[in-house]
Amino acid sequence: MRYTLRTMSPSRRLRSCVLPYLGLLLLAAACAPTKPANAALPASTLQALSQGRWEWVSADCVDGTLELGKQGFERALRIEVQGSALRFTYDSSFVQPACVSTDVWTLTPEQGGQWQLTPEAHVVLPASTSTGAQCGAFSPAVAHGVLRATGDTLQELVFGSPWCRGFDARFTYRRLPAAALDEAALMRHYVAHWNRRDASAVAALFAEQGVLIEPFTRTDDGGPARHENREQVRVWLSQAFATTPWLGLQLTAVENLERGEQAGQWLASWRYMDARLASPVSGRNLFVVAAGEIFASEIQLLSEPEARVQPAAP
Repeated sequence: MRYTLRTMSPSRRLRSCVLPYLGLLLLAAACAPTKPANAALPASTLQALSQGRWEWVSADCVDGTLELGKQGFERALRIEVQGSALRFTYDSSFVQPACVSTDVWTLTPEQGGQWQLTPEAHVVLPASTSTGAQCGAFSPAVAHGVLRATGDTLQELVFGSPWCRGFDARFTYRRLPAAALDEAALMRHYVAHWNRRDASAVAALFAEQGVLIEPFTRTDDGGPARHENREQVRVWLSQAFATTPWLGLQLTAVENLERGEQAGQWLASWRYMDARLASPVSGRNLFVVAAGEIFASEIQLLSEPEARVQPAAP
């Protein structure tokens, strides 16, 4: 018996492979539930995300597992709902190399149920690390991704993530009961929201009767000005942030001063620059904190601000 082997032309082979695949895609599209063009998570799910805090469980890249646990990686995520948008605040740490960071991102819904992820603040200690002052992977570029929330599990899929060398990254979190910020994280949040120029977010870190003491406002006795209670702190910060088109506050060190009667006192050192200054100013904040709130903060300058010389009018 004779058998004849028939060969397909390249174009027929291509059609034989692609057409069934296209058929499956069309079938999946036909069966998939339709969504509004700008669908986001349901309102009830959004509100549920802000309840408690989220602890990192695992991470992987599209091309394999992301072995962060070997570096002693830990992360806590706090979520705030702002209308249809979300504010994600990450507190991350590594054992090797030893560093901590606070990152603030705003997530806004996009077409097709995706989210735009906009980085707004990145605070790292120590200020200079072997990872290039990043403490993990960080990019200032706007990103895009998808959120999936099921019960007490949250998955965050980020397209083109620096964590995965430009491939997609998926981080998984589990919900834990709400807990107050520790003292060091509280100071990083203070700096992060200062850099965002968000007076309400900075003031929210203060206790209801918290006090901010600052040397910039003129007083009758020539001493530092006191802004007493959270609302007065917010008002002064709003006015201060409005005086410059841009600013930058770099946290350089955090020190626990808890010795004897100084329980709850912390010192945060920093360098500050804005559009009005000729060069950065060094300074520090003396904090009195308890139960995750700021009860008092005094801004102290360690160098004299030098105003930028304005060019003469033609």
